[in-house]
Amino acid sequence: MDQNRHFTTLLKSIFGLSLALLLSACSQKILSSPVSKQVSVTQIPKGEVPLLRRLKKTDKKVTGKSAFYPLSQPTDAFAARLFLVDHATTSLNVQYYIYEDDTIGKVFAAHLLMAAQRGVKVRILIDDMITSDKDTKWEKFAQHPNIELRLFNPNKLRTFFRNMALLMNVNRLGRRMHNKALIADGSAAIIGGRNIGNVYFASDKETFFIDYDILAVGSVMPEINEEFDIYWNSHEAIPSKEVFAYDDLKSPDSVKKDIEEELKKFRNSPIGKAINDSEFNQKINQNNLQLTVAKRTDFYYDHPTKVKTDENDNTTHISSQINEDLKHIKDDLLVISPYFIPSDKMMANFKSLREKGVKITVITNSLASTDVFLVYGGYKGSIKALVEMGVDLYEVKPHSFKKFLRTKEWINEQSLSLHTKMMILDKDRLGIGSANIDPRSDKLNTEIFMVISSKKLAQEQRARVAKIENIENLYKLSWGRYPHHFKEDEMKYGPIWHTIEEGKAKTYYAPPYTGFWKKLGADLSTLLPIKGYL
Repeated sequence: MDQNRHFTTLLKSIFGLSLALLLSACSQKILSSPVSKQVSVTQIPKGEVPLLRRLKKTDKKVTGKSAFYPLSQPTDAFAARLFLVDHATTSLNVQYYIYEDDTIGKVFAAHLLMAAQRGVKVRILIDDMITSDKDTKWEKFAQHPNIELRLFNPNKLRTFFRNMALLMNVNRLGRRMHNKALIADGSAAIIGGRNIGNVYFASDKETFFIDYDILAVGSVMPEINEEFDIYWNSHEAIPSKEVFAYDDLKSPDSVKKDIEEELKKFRNSPIGKAINDSEFNQKINQNNLQLTVAKRTDFYYDHPTKVKTDENDNTTHISSQINEDLKHIKDDLLVISPYFIPSDKMMANFKSLREKGVKITVITNSLASTDVFLVYGGYKGSIKALVEMGVDLYEVKPHSFKKFLRTKEWINEQSLSLHTKMMILDKDRLGIGSANIDPRSDKLNTEIFMVISSKKLAQEQRARVAKIENIENLYKLSWGRYPHHFKEDEMKYGPIWHTIEEGKAKTYYAPPYTGFWKKLGADLSTLLPIKGYL
């Protein structure tokens, strides 16, 4: 223990001194300067909203309530986004943590540009965490008079020393807007876990993200609009012209030409054709898309000032609202989180629920399937307490569901990674949004989360999970004694992974299908003082 503490203290000292020497001359440039910007709110069409004519079929009367359509398949999720963009007549609000400059990003941009050209006001709010090398392209795109771009909590250093500036000022620049929302005409929205990029819509050559979104209309929309407007008009959202420093820019017409070729390729690609032929498109084109009306909808969002206030100031956080929902669970809780590092408060909630006899199931990434091995290092320390209190703890196998994947010609031979953020409470409430169960979502990043009181939606999704909730598709974890192949006179205890491979039971005493360096990285991360940043 003392060695670990001394080691991490030494690392912090060396690291801090080195960066201080490198960046002392430019540290003042990191902070965003006050800018004058126009305050604006979501524009909603007057009278009947044309978009809603195609979204009016519901399983019951929707007056005074909200209605939803689940988007679990990546093809449906992207088709639904394009539908909202293509049918908006007044306004589009686009809010994402990540917006990649890849095929999906360019195709989505093409549709946004077409919307702007027909007079729709497009407001794009992107977190500035990974916008490196994209400034020129974004600024070209934002040249259109109907497109306005703002960056959330931007780093004023755009090229040289950018990443070191982040490390030097991690308390500010390390706190990000993780929210994900697309809003059309202030009347329909898509909320969930997906950002904009190939990996979120089955278009990446290496990884297939399992993710989930939901399409919403009805009484929840004023709250969703309010969330975007608050973020858009906040001090943390800076107009791109105040951040970028490029003068020789192409016109919007030239930008259109740049992405038209990508659009043509996409439409003729297997994934493009799959999206065009998606179940969502088939139903919407036949006026047969039926939404489910919820008994009640609670929409939660962190305040944008969370990134600048004390991380323990819960007045800007949604965690207290989610914890209140957890207290009232009577029978069953399912938690799906790709990055799972439960806080002391969450562990106390779990313990209290287990003492009341509540069944708790947690599904998260294995070390082999995660895209952030540091997070797995932070989660490892909770495994023993979770399984000993009776939590059914599962991890995703990176090569699960091969039979399903092989039936989809538009999916490459990819490894799986979980990206869904979901809770199902007592099989009658579905929780969906951008928040993970980890310190970063809890204390540092801003998030949105929606709890939908609908037995139909909750039970449908619970049934979907039940089909794969077995040790053929997942690893189930326990805690126990390892075989005597370490030292003859020493017994070792730790996590044990149980699964079925080729029809036979298989037990692992180390994270399965993980290379030496990834295991080492996860182990070493437990020695560093970074858990609060994961």
